[in-house]
Amino acid sequence: MEIVYNNEYGAICAVKNSPNHECTLQLVIESVGLFMSRTDLEYFLTTVQKPFEPCQCPQCQGKIDKIWCRNPIMDLCIKFNGSISKGIAELVEGALFVLDMQDTLLQNNLTVKK
Repeated sequence: MEIVYNNEYGAICAVKNSPNHECTLQLVIESVGLFMSRTDLEYFLTTVQKPFEPCQCPQCQGKIDKIWCRNPIMDLCIKFNGSISKGIAELVEGALFVLDMQDTLLQNNLTVKK
């Protein structure tokens, strides 16, 4: 695994030889690691960017203390306070920026020296 981007809230890593060829990223927050595709990560970002919209599920009943991310593949609920949501959004935005930059460099046959 190679760290794509990290901050004080977590890290996002690129996973080489992933058992699931679509899930090539791992989002790590605290001690939890989630394998995700890039599409999953983009969807997660849209959820994290609007943390003050109340969740309407029966368990939350309109409370605003969770990031709830649902799609056909995953059902993720992270309890948080307001400052954490900004840090997680920055983590995901930073990783997506780095991934976009890497794609652009590859498309133009440029390499990054390590």
